[in-house]
Amino acid sequence: MKSNLDIIYKISGLLFIAILIIFSSCDNKDYNYMSGELTDMTTGEPIANAKVEFDITEILSGNFHSSFKPFLETYTDDDGKYLFEFESRNFVKIRLSFSADGYHDVTTTFDPSDVGSDYEVDEIMPKESYIKVKVHNSFPNLTDDVLKFRIMDINEECTVCCGSDYRYFNGKLIDTTFLCNVVGGEYVTINYISIHDGISNIVENQVYCTPGDTVMYNCYY
Repeated sequence: MKSNLDIIYKISGLLFIAILIIFSSCDNKDYNYMSGELTDMTTGEPIANAKVEFDITEILSGNFHSSFKPFLETYTDDDGKYLFEFESRNFVKIRLSFSADGYHDVTTTFDPSDVGSDYEVDEIMPKESYIKVKVHNSFPNLTDDVLKFRIMDINEECTVCCGSDYRYFNGKLIDTTFLCNVVGGEYVTINYISIHDGISNIVENQVYCTPGDTVMYNCYY
């Protein structure tokens, strides 16, 4: 009788272990990681408490959804680092959006490698600053007046800043303004060439981009 009880106990123990293995295997999911570091474009210092949004496009039930939808979000730690842990999925595109007080928003979009890939995406953020330019053709206004205006020496790493190509203004009735994103704490060079009343003029000025502020620049020609 004792021998039979021992056999029953052993069988029960083996069944219990088998059930645990089955349940644990059901919970054993594959996970991927998205990590990186966020730093100041000018100083290289880490940016803490920045919001990081993880958006995706994917194929659901055989249909491709081209619009990005929110997937996860987090904030950087004191060292400017962030981490996402997520169950493996077949993304079509991934978009990371970074935002922080005093900085221009930055977004990066890329195609994932494969379902099982982990990603490390470091990003730099430019301090927020703007130059507001007022362009005005002074009297006497002539129909053949011309202005070529550009802002140079903007940090080339700033993908959300204005480009350095010339803007052209032709004719007599020019009175307009435009806003340009620049990197706070850095200098830029304003360059313009004007032809007014038959007289050609070339101007170049250095302008300091005040962090968190808008610098006014009047271009009267």
